Amino acid sequence: MLSENTSTIVYHVFIMGCYIIPTIGAICADSVVGKYRTILYFSLIYLAGNILMCGASICSVQLSKMFFTPVGLFLIAFGTGGVKPCVAAFGGDQFYLPDQREELQHFFSLFYFSINLGGFMGMTITPILRQVVTCFGEDTCYPLVFGFPATLMMVSIVLFVIGKPWYRIKYPKKNVMLDFIKCAFYALAKRMVRDTKRYDHWLDYAQDKYSRKLIDDMKIVFSVLFLFLPVPLFWSLFDQQGSRWTFQASHMNGYVFGFEIVPDQMQVINPAMVLVMIPFFDIILKPVMASCRILDNNLSRMAVGGFAASLAFFSAGIVETVLEKTYPELPDKQHSSMFIVNTLPCELDVLNPFNKSLTMQSSEMIMFKNMPADNSQHYKLIVEAPLLCGNIKMKKNYFQMYLTPIENQVDTVIIGMDVTNRIKVFLTDPIDFKKSLNGKARVRIAYMKSSGNLNNVTVSLKNKEGLQDVYFVQDSENIYLATSGYMELPDGKYKCIISSAEIPVITTKNIVLEFGGIYALIIRESFRGIEFLEVYPMAAANSVNILWLIPQYFFISVAEIFFAIAGLEFAFMQAPKSMKTVTIAGWYMSVAIGNFLVILVTQASIFKSQAQEFFLFAILIIIDMIIFLRIVSKYRFVQLEADSSIYLFRGEQCPLIKEESLHLYGNVEDEDKVNELSS
Repeated sequence: MLSENTSTIVYHVFIMGCYIIPTIGAICADSVVGKYRTILYFSLIYLAGNILMCGASICSVQLSKMFFTPVGLFLIAFGTGGVKPCVAAFGGDQFYLPDQREELQHFFSLFYFSINLGGFMGMTITPILRQVVTCFGEDTCYPLVFGFPATLMMVSIVLFVIGKPWYRIKYPKKNVMLDFIKCAFYALAKRMVRDTKRYDHWLDYAQDKYSRKLIDDMKIVFSVLFLFLPVPLFWSLFDQQGSRWTFQASHMNGYVFGFEIVPDQMQVINPAMVLVMIPFFDIILKPVMASCRILDNNLSRMAVGGFAASLAFFSAGIVETVLEKTYPELPDKQHSSMFIVNTLPCELDVLNPFNKSLTMQSSEMIMFKNMPADNSQHYKLIVEAPLLCGNIKMKKNYFQMYLTPIENQVDTVIIGMDVTNRIKVFLTDPIDFKKSLNGKARVRIAYMKSSGNLNNVTVSLKNKEGLQDVYFVQDSENIYLATSGYMELPDGKYKCIISSAEIPVITTKNIVLEFGGIYALIIRESFRGIEFLEVYPMAAANSVNILWLIPQYFFISVAEIFFAIAGLEFAFMQAPKSMKTVTIAGWYMSVAIGNFLVILVTQASIFKSQAQEFFLFAILIIIDMIIFLRIVSKYRFVQLEADSSIYLFRGEQCPLIKEESLHLYGNVEDEDKVNELSS
C-alpha cells in the first residue's frame, strides 16, 4: 500500500490533471466547435473512460489492470476537464440579459446544488454497491461501481442531445483564443522595443494591428485573471477533504449510537451540508444581505469564504493534535525503530543494539525506539536462552545477528527456533502503519515453521457472522518464516483456526480485533503441533470519535457556499461575451494550481506533525485573503451582458474601459446613464 504522503500526492496529481484540461475545453468552445459540441464530445470521452474502468475491473476479462486503469483514469480526467468550463457558460447562455440577470444568479446556485447532489449520491451509493453487492466470484463488485456511473452518463448524454432544439446554441465566428494569444504576444514583443511610443497599459501596444474591442476585452479578462491570483490557496485547502481529511478520519472511531461510519464516508458530509445551505443562502440569507448592503457583491463573499476555510483548518489542526496522542511512535528522520518478540517458553537474555542487557519474558514484546539509521550502520543483536527452555532441551542456546536499520522504518524481530531446537532470530517485513480507509482492523500473520511434520497449513480467521479470511502458509524446505500481507477485517471477535493436510484442526484461539487497529498474529509450530499463538497490537485501535470532524466540515461547507458559487458567477458575469469560457477555465486552472501547492507542501515534508501542517494552511489562507481584499479594493465592477451591453455598478468607473471605447461593444443600453456615471 502507498504511504499517506504518497497517496496524497497521487490524489492531488489526478485532481490537478482534471482542472488543467479545462483550458483545452475552453479553446474548443470559444474558438473551434462551440460550447454545445465541446460538452458532447468530451462527455463521450468521459463515458469511454468509465466503460474502460468497468471492463478492467472484471477479473474474467483479459485486460491488464496496471495498463488500462491509468488509461481509464486519464480518459475520465480528460473528459471531465473538457466539460467543466463549458457547462456553466452554456447554462448562462440560455438567459436573456439584462432582463434575466436575477434568474442567472439563481442558476449558478442551482448549478452548484446539482453538482453537490451528484457528489452526494455518488459518495452514498458507490460504497453500498461496492460492499453489499458481489459479482464474478469476488466479495466486492467494482464492475458495478464503475458500470453504474457509466450507465447514468450514457443516459445524461442522450437527454442532453434530445434537448438540443430548445437550447440557445452559439458557435464561434472566429478563433478568439488564437487572436487572444497572438495579440498578447504581439503587445509584449512591441513593448520591449525602445523606440515605440509609450502606453499606460501593455495591451495598448497592439492597437496598430488588433481591434480596440479585442484589446478592451482582453484587458477585462486579464483583470479578472489577476483577481484569481490568490484563489489557488483556497482550493489547496478545500481539496484536502479527499486526502488529508480522509486519512485523518481513518484514525478515528466511527461508531455512533451503534452505527458504523467508515472514514471514506465522511466526505458525504460536505455535499450534504451544501445541499442544505444553498437554499438557505439563496432564498433567505442573500436577500437579507442585499437589503442590508452587507456582502452584496461576489468578491466580498469570496473573502468571507476564505476566512471560513481558515476556521475549518484550525478545527482540523485541533482534532489532529488530540489524535496524535493516540498514534504509534514512529522514528524520527534518519532513525529507525524495532520490535522484538520472544516466542520461546522461557526467559531470554538480550544484548540490544545499544549494548544494554535486558531480560525478556516468554511472549513479551519490547520496542527499541529511534535507533540512528544511515542505511549503512550495523547493529549486533545477541540472544541467549537457558539450555532447558521450558521443557525444550536446546541444542544451541546462543544466537547473534547484525541488523541494518533503514531510515523511517519499523521492523519486527521474532525469536524462535529451527527444526533442530537451535535458537533462531527472524526478521519480518517492515510494519505498515497506514490505517484502513474502511475503518477495518488490519492483521498480518507471521508463521514460523519449526518442524517438518505439518504440510499445507492454513490459518483462518472467522467471526460469528461467518466472515472468513484464510492465509495459506507457503510450503518450502528453505523457508522458516512465512508472512502474509495485511488482511482487512471488520472489528469484533474472531476464532483463529489452524489446520493442515494431516490434522483438520490443530488448534484454535479466540482473538479480538478493534476498530482501526493494526495487529501482528505470530505463530510458531513444533513437533507437537502449534506451540505459540499470540496476537500483538502494533498500532492502537481508534479511540477518538469521528463526529469531532463535523465542525471542520461545517466550516469548509460554508466556505464553499460563499467562495465557490460567488467565484464561478463572477468569472461568468465579468467576462466579455466572446471569452466567458476562457475566464471560467482560468477559474478552474486556479483549482489545479491549488492542488499543485498541496503536492509541494507534502513533498517538502516540512513538518513531522500533520497538525502543524493544518495550522500552516489556516494561517496562510488568512494572509491570502487579506491580500485578496487589498486587490479587490482596487477593482471596479464591469458587467458585460450577453447582449454585449455594458453597465457600471454604483457609479464606479472601470479603469479598464475608456469612455470613448464604449461604442465598440454595439448596443449600449441607456447610454446617457452610462456617460453620466462615467463622468
